[in-house]
Amino acid sequence: MEKLTLAEQYTLRSLTGRVIGQALAQDAPDASLGILTNRTLICASLTGALEAAFLTQVGGLGRVRTALAETPEAVADAVEALKDVDILFLAFGGEAGPEVNKPLTEAALRAIKEKGFEGEVFFHVRIWAPGFVKEALGGDRELRAHFEELPLLTFTFDLDRGLFLLNEVYFEEGEPKAEPLRVLPITHEHLELLKRSL
Repeated sequence: MEKLTLAEQYTLRSLTGRVIGQALAQDAPDASLGILTNRTLICASLTGALEAAFLTQVGGLGRVRTALAETPEAVADAVEALKDVDILFLAFGGEAGPEVNKPLTEAALRAIKEKGFEGEVFFHVRIWAPGFVKEALGGDRELRAHFEELPLLTFTFDLDRGLFLLNEVYFEEGEPKAEPLRVLPITHEHLELLKRSL
């Protein structure tokens, strides 16, 4: 299957960010949004589009904030900067591989607990689908117990039907699982880019 050029990756992430931002704004119009990301060009496209779509719907000053963490050691300070937002989106992915994104995810989950964050946590599909969240929480009962008390979200796609799935994360016998809360159509362009990216 043909892979995407970097320019097409920008378009794909912008389309995805738009869908997420609009969905969050519709579901939580009074919320503030924080995004914790790493330094990749592709994640910057997602983050920018998500924030723009969210703000287009809700407006207001101070409604979105972004924090950057390039290493696991930098994650705690980034979470501290975002700990008072209502929704915290973990956007690790982009050009970085699992050797980068997995440790960042694990550090973020620990920092969320340690900093006492009590809002909603939204996992990027690029850390949800590979099982980084499941692995981190599965290996630490105390950490998992903290996240069992928080509202958790992730997103996935149904490529056969051309749908975006906004999922609630719940725990079954200690294992995090996802169940669709909202199902949204995506454009033909978005669907074709997604299919070619996999």
